[in-house]
Amino acid sequence: MKRIALVIISMTIGWATYGQEVIKSKVYGRLVDKTDGSMLIGATVQLFNIKDSTKSRYAVTDVEGIFLIKDVESAFYKMNIKSLGYKPYSRTVRISIEEMNFGNIFMEQDEKVLEGIEVQGAVVAMEVKGDTVQYNADAYKVNPDASTADLVKKMPGIVIDENGVSANGETIEQVLLDGKRFFGQDPLLSLNTIPAEVVQKVEVFDQKSERSQFTGYDDGNTTKTMNVVTKEGKRNGQFGKAYAGYGTDDRYKIGANVNSFKDDQRLTVIGMTNNINQQNFSGEDLAGISGGGGGFRRGNNSLMTGTQSGITQTNSLGLNFTDEWGTKAKFEGSYFFNQTNNSRDETTNREIYNGDSIQYYDEIKNADTDNLNHRLDARITYDINDDNKLTIRPRISYQNNESLTFTDGATVNGAGTEINRTENNYRSSNEAFNIDNYISYMHKFDKIGRTWSLELETNYKETDRENYYEDIAQDSITQYLTDETDYTIESTLGYTEPIGNTAQLSATYELSYRERNSDKNTYNINPDSGAKNFNTQLSNHFVSGYTQHKTEVSLSNRSMGTFYRFGLAYQYAELANKQIQPETGNFVNRFNSILPFAMGRIELGSEADVFIRYRTSTSTPSINQLQNVIDNSNPLFISTGNPELDQSYSHSLMIRFNKPNPDKNRSIANFTRVETTQNYITNETTYAPQDSVYAGGIIVQQGAQVSKPINMNGYWNVNNNTTHSILIEKLKSNFNTSLGFNYRRLPGRTNEQTNISSTYSGNIKFALASNFSENFDFNIYYDVSSNLVNNSIESIANTNYTTQTTGAKLNWIFGGGFVFRNDIYYQKYNGIEDSFDSEYVLWNMSVARKFLKNDVGELELSVFDLLGQNQSFSQSVNPAYVEEVRTEVLQQYFMMTFTYQLRRFSGAK
Repeated sequence: MKRIALVIISMTIGWATYGQEVIKSKVYGRLVDKTDGSMLIGATVQLFNIKDSTKSRYAVTDVEGIFLIKDVESAFYKMNIKSLGYKPYSRTVRISIEEMNFGNIFMEQDEKVLEGIEVQGAVVAMEVKGDTVQYNADAYKVNPDASTADLVKKMPGIVIDENGVSANGETIEQVLLDGKRFFGQDPLLSLNTIPAEVVQKVEVFDQKSERSQFTGYDDGNTTKTMNVVTKEGKRNGQFGKAYAGYGTDDRYKIGANVNSFKDDQRLTVIGMTNNINQQNFSGEDLAGISGGGGGFRRGNNSLMTGTQSGITQTNSLGLNFTDEWGTKAKFEGSYFFNQTNNSRDETTNREIYNGDSIQYYDEIKNADTDNLNHRLDARITYDINDDNKLTIRPRISYQNNESLTFTDGATVNGAGTEINRTENNYRSSNEAFNIDNYISYMHKFDKIGRTWSLELETNYKETDRENYYEDIAQDSITQYLTDETDYTIESTLGYTEPIGNTAQLSATYELSYRERNSDKNTYNINPDSGAKNFNTQLSNHFVSGYTQHKTEVSLSNRSMGTFYRFGLAYQYAELANKQIQPETGNFVNRFNSILPFAMGRIELGSEADVFIRYRTSTSTPSINQLQNVIDNSNPLFISTGNPELDQSYSHSLMIRFNKPNPDKNRSIANFTRVETTQNYITNETTYAPQDSVYAGGIIVQQGAQVSKPINMNGYWNVNNNTTHSILIEKLKSNFNTSLGFNYRRLPGRTNEQTNISSTYSGNIKFALASNFSENFDFNIYYDVSSNLVNNSIESIANTNYTTQTTGAKLNWIFGGGFVFRNDIYYQKYNGIEDSFDSEYVLWNMSVARKFLKNDVGELELSVFDLLGQNQSFSQSVNPAYVEEVRTEVLQQYFMMTFTYQLRRFSGAK
């Protein structure tokens, strides 16, 4: 009986034990800097199961410093936390309930950082927090009315120049304000709008895609981002400035930017009108402008996001609004309007490679352009619950562009004998409407790391063009009417699955379709009667459809100090081109592509790391490259399309090394990118040996260029940039050095000969920025760049050109409110031809007096181009030619300006 009783008791206990559910907990918390209360991004939190290591779990903190670990079985764990720049954190914890909130876990900075250089009090200038480099604003001294652009120029590795904003050689693609979008993706506009005094810190990092942020799986799609974090006491109130100035030659400027912040609700309004080349719009707002040059242009020093060539009158208005609607929804949106009138005079000198000889083309161009643009974009996120999220990003833009251009050009041979000439007027009227949208729905399963997502992107663009070409010598007028539509729809379905404790598997399927329709009708107009005759040979109706199926599988693994991801994609694509006019024809190409990719990040010691990314990609020809229609709007440079073009296949390798040294306020970084392309789309160029008739009866003058796009192998582009920053303690100034090298190999064909144009470029920059007084702020820099161009088929066409630039900028506040500002810029240019060699000094100077309570008012007398030497020139290299362009620039003027600073904060600390 005793044995039977024992058996029954044992079975009862076994059944009871079997019937119990194993408790699985959700563990979460937030990592906080013990010193300044900031959130730690990208820190690794590990729960190490003491009895069974296979049941260990880990997580990485998000942009708000929060970590979340699901499916943690009841047991004793060792909690290990690691973040670069902080002391390791470790404690033993017992997980025993379904939901455990550890609240705020305060992390101590590493002793090496705490003993770092004291730039201002005990403020550490630079810190490394996971994948993020953080700059503390209080460590950098700028004038009281400085912008954030002035502030970040002093930070190690950050450069602002005519090309935009970069950090350690990488271009900053967007600026966030307290983690939220600010004026879309226009970094210079954002940095110039935010006053430096409200900034607590600046963070630079690679922002992951919407899918990666939600799922925790790094898909490799990142955006180089700068996040400006405001001071807690400056997040409620109104601030900004307004100004008005008038000067000689009827030069004027009026503008304002006003910010109203109330916790999560923020509104920014900016506006300006002027005729001194101050502009605050990005290149996309000028999409319809044709002609013009680039390169070295110097205008007023208060430029916002770059300038057009010539003299520009600008009227613009911008709005940015962010808010949180309840606890689940967030809205970020901006609207921008600009209207410009641009007047541009240009002189062009071009060396053309014509087989075994060289032609010279000289051109004078006068252009007037009116451009109007509206741009609206938004981002709406809705956190349905902890496991489901909806994101919508709509974007709408409208543009109207009209221009009138006069061109007088002539081509001569090596002996100076004129071969051909053109004198014409070209009137262009373009209207474009663009709307696109991104929608994503993402879901997390109970098992941590298991997710699925659906993304849908649509884009529709419609462009109408009405252009008139008047050949003055031939007394003829040609009208070009073009209607273009471009429609794309793309969907991506993704799934992720955890593998073990630290790895994750991802699978995606992408389906997309793009259709481009271009209908170009050309008419010959009788100048006397105005009668129109349809020109069949110069007209074309073309439809191109591109369908793509892409399946991708990849594996990623993230552990303490190491991350890697590799995968393989298979892409099937069909490019179907249909020509309706003047002749019917169908061209169908099918492509099967294998697209491998790999990326990884390895920590080297306490602060250094290396990031490597290899990827492959394909690209399709544009509608203009495919459309088989002759464009003779410039009779000396005739072009046509090629409907038989194939898609290109590219390999790209990027290596980034970064080693900040916070304890000595130093940093060194290297950025290398290598790219090569098969079936690269280049041009085949031929030159008419004598006057001849092209297909369809088109007359081609002797020496005129006829080009057509073709596919060729052999394109290479290699970039390397090294930056080094150091604090010079005796001068209390930051010294930045940048060394760059670029090699570009461009294949092409000229008169049935293959030409390889190889360009070798090198540059070195030095900059010294003061950091010892808010009232005495200077910046001194020197920049030299040299370019060597070699061509395989014409040795005498090899050339080189060098540009040297030296500059100094000073802002000095003295004598109880007086201000002296000085900006001097010297440039020496050794051009492709001796006739283009030049050197000049652009010297801008002003004196000002601050007044009113707290110095919120300022009256300034300024002079632009004190010596009257301002110039503008640019260079470009092509397999068929090299050219230099000189452009009309703003000349000397004097101006009196009144500025009022708005500063009204509540709860300021």
